[in-house]
Amino acid sequence: MAGYPRKLLSLELALKNIIKELKKDEIKEITGKSESHFRKCTDEQDLDHNIHHFDSVKLDLEFRRRKLGSPMLEAHESLLEAADLKLGKLDSTSNTLIDISAKIGRLMEATKGAIEVDSEGGAKFSKNEKEKINIAIEQVEKKILTLKQIIDSN
Repeated sequence: MAGYPRKLLSLELALKNIIKELKKDEIKEITGKSESHFRKCTDEQDLDHNIHHFDSVKLDLEFRRRKLGSPMLEAHESLLEAADLKLGKLDSTSNTLIDISAKIGRLMEATKGAIEVDSEGGAKFSKNEKEKINIAIEQVEKKILTLKQIIDSN
């Protein structure tokens, strides 16, 4: 890591992950739009196709219902944090510590849910459970990097 933050989650990457998780008919049912429409939205070079905010919220709500997090919201948060870093507006140390605690709570919740006997993977972690845990770990790591940047800037 050497002091360099990870590549932040983009809206396009979050949308790609959503498309991988949901079936074509589920996407259509949730948003009223086809999977191919959203595939076009995942192309960062295609300026004519962008996801609408309302669809982003609908997809996140479905992911929350499935206890898979909020990938579009997390992508928006990443974009805003990146903008703050560029502007030199780093969070205060105490706010960053509070955020780290919240992210650790989400990590604990994802891990605890995955190790329960009646979880998706039973006694072993399913692919989906591993992904949720890894996302939670990345969020904690990102906040720790923010804390390091605050400390280094003082």
